[in-house]
Amino acid sequence: MAKKLIFPILAIFIAIAACSTPTPVPAGGGVVQGVVYADLNGDGSLSAAEEAGPKVDNATVTLADCGPTQSQLTDADGGFRFENLPAGSCHVTVAKAGWVFSGSYPNLGYPFPVASDPSLPSSFSLYMAPVMEITPTDTPTPIPATSIPMPTFTPIPATSIPTPTLTLSPVPTTPMVTPLRDAVNCRFGPGMTYLTVGALRVGETVPILATIVDHSWWKIANPLEIGQFCWVSAAATQTFGDLSLVPVVPIPGGLVIEVTVDPMGDIVGYCHEPNAFSPHGAITTNGPATVVYHWEIWRNGSLFHATADETLVFASASTQMLDPGADRGDCGNYTVKLLVTSPNNKSAEQSFTITG
Repeated sequence: MAKKLIFPILAIFIAIAACSTPTPVPAGGGVVQGVVYADLNGDGSLSAAEEAGPKVDNATVTLADCGPTQSQLTDADGGFRFENLPAGSCHVTVAKAGWVFSGSYPNLGYPFPVASDPSLPSSFSLYMAPVMEITPTDTPTPIPATSIPMPTFTPIPATSIPTPTLTLSPVPTTPMVTPLRDAVNCRFGPGMTYLTVGALRVGETVPILATIVDHSWWKIANPLEIGQFCWVSAAATQTFGDLSLVPVVPIPGGLVIEVTVDPMGDIVGYCHEPNAFSPHGAITTNGPATVVYHWEIWRNGSLFHATADETLVFASASTQMLDPGADRGDCGNYTVKLLVTSPNNKSAEQSFTITG
């Protein structure tokens, strides 16, 4: 079952302008530039103090769909600038750890659409706010091009638009990953057959720790469980940095996460006679696994019966019910144990009494 997540309010306001300026623009090229502002109270607008206050540096701004996808880190003044772009419709996203996207003005969807055309300057804003009651996914949600309206551009005299002086930070080399559009399930292993154990929220950018041979999943530190790790789908995320630095590791097997034995009521039978009883149990894994297990029945503190090791194959995270068959015993105090010995050790037990 997907968890509902509530996180502290953090917000960011991004004012981005695609403008023509006195700065020469290469022939046939466009410019998308802007500044990332910190909206400290998360109300989706800038107060005078916030507008004059510190800007958000080291935010990763990504421009896609007009030429090769490219990313920049905002400078110390929150600025960024993409140049020499082909004319057309671009999309802008922004990511920084601890900040989450929430909407835009005008409301045009996300990634935010912007026209690359130096003759038609425009301005717009993007926002990031807390993620609440999200349902993570493993696959990207496509947005039809016809469902994303483009802004109406109002020409602005070039003389009225100041030319910012920007010093760009280099694109980071450390491999990082962030959701493509929606919050993404983080699973115990690299595949849909593994149990969901966390989530990577929209706007969170975290280091990539490992991958598998086909680079279809990324291993990260679990954002919801300190000290634990999980995997996100490459199809539902976007990456930054030098992916050649990511180590390739073997695909991990699943583990047994729960073993149960059904409660057994006391039995009123006949002493010095074989009284029948039937234990039942279940084993649950968090991914594909080959499980080795056996049963033990103890009577009055001594081992009464034990089954040979048996193997149970799980194709995915699931629960399988077990029935070792009926057993018989004289009066006494009994304990039924179900013991898993591979791929990890886990057990459960139930006690009951046979009386005459």
